[in-house]
Amino acid sequence: MVVYLFTLSFNMFLMQTFEQFVLYIMYIVFTETVMLLKALITHYKFDHICELFQQTLDSDFKPVDMEEEKLHRKGIGEINYYFYLYMMTTNLAIASSVLYLLHEDYRLPYFPWMLGITYGPTERLNFGIIFAYQVIGMYFHMLINVATDVQLFYFLGTISFQLDLLGKRFRMIRSSKQFRQSIVKLINQYQKLQRMTHDIEQLYSPAYFAQFSASGLVICATAYKTSSLFNVYELSAIQNLLYMLAMMFQMFLPCRFGNEVTRKSHILRNSIFSSQWYEMHLADRKTVHMLLQRMNKPLTLKAYYFFNYNLQAYTTTLNMAYSVYALLQRKALKKY
Repeated sequence: MVVYLFTLSFNMFLMQTFEQFVLYIMYIVFTETVMLLKALITHYKFDHICELFQQTLDSDFKPVDMEEEKLHRKGIGEINYYFYLYMMTTNLAIASSVLYLLHEDYRLPYFPWMLGITYGPTERLNFGIIFAYQVIGMYFHMLINVATDVQLFYFLGTISFQLDLLGKRFRMIRSSKQFRQSIVKLINQYQKLQRMTHDIEQLYSPAYFAQFSASGLVICATAYKTSSLFNVYELSAIQNLLYMLAMMFQMFLPCRFGNEVTRKSHILRNSIFSSQWYEMHLADRKTVHMLLQRMNKPLTLKAYYFFNYNLQAYTTTLNMAYSVYALLQRKALKKY
C-alpha cells in the first residue's frame, strides 16, 4: 500500500494542465490524508477500540425482555442495513474500473504509469498487469476506509439503540420502590454511554475533522469531472459518478448515526418525564428533577469542536460542494 500510494501521489506531477493538477490534488492529497489518519488511529489505538467493542457486549447492554429484544434487533438490523448498502456502493465504485477495458485506447483506470513501462496494443500483457495492480491496490485502499467507517457507525449505532433501551426502562418505573431499586443501575448505564460517546469523539476526531474538511471539495471535484465527461460514449463518467455516490455515503453515515445519538438523548428526558414520577415520594421526585437537569445537555459528537456529527453538517457540506461546483461550471462556460 505504501508503494501504491507513493505511485498514486507522484502522478500528480504528470498532469498536463493546471486544471487536471488541481483536480488530482483534490482527489489524491485530501483522500489519502484522510485514509492515512484513519489507518494510524486504528493501528495505534487498536486496544482502545477493542475495549469499546467489549463494552458494547457487556451484560448491561443486553435486552432483558421481549420489548427490549425487539428494540435491540431493530438497532442491529439498521446497522447491518447501512453496512451492506455501504459495501455495495463502494464495491460498485471499484468494479466500475473494469469499464476502462472497453476503451480502445488502453486507458488505465486511476493514474498514468510513471516508471517507463510501455503498454498498449503491442504490450497487452504489461497493460493487463498494471491494470490489475491499480484495481487491486484501490480495492485495498477502499477496505481501509470502509473498516474505520464501519467501526465508527457501529459504535454510534450501538449508543443510539442503547438509549432506546434506557428510555424504555425509565418509562417502566411506576413507584418509589421501583425507582430506588433501579435508579443507580440506570444512571450508571447512562454514564457508560456518556463516557463511550466522549471516547469515540476523542478517538476519531482527527480523521473525521479531515473527512469533513475534505469531503466537500472531493465531491465537488468528482461532480465537475463527471459533468465534463458525461456522454453516452464516455464510460469513465459512470466510474466518477459511482465514486461520488460512495463519497457522499461515506460522509452520510457518521452524520446520520451521530444525529440519532443526539436526537435520542433528547428523547430520553421525555422518557424520564413519562414515568409515574408524580406518584413517588418527595425525595424521589427531587432526584428525578436533578436527573432531568443533568440530562439537559444532549449527547453530541464533534470533530475537533468544529463539525458536529449530524445531518445539518452533512447538508452544509453538500451545499458547499454544490456552490464550488457551480462556480467552476460558470467559469468553464465563460471560457467557451
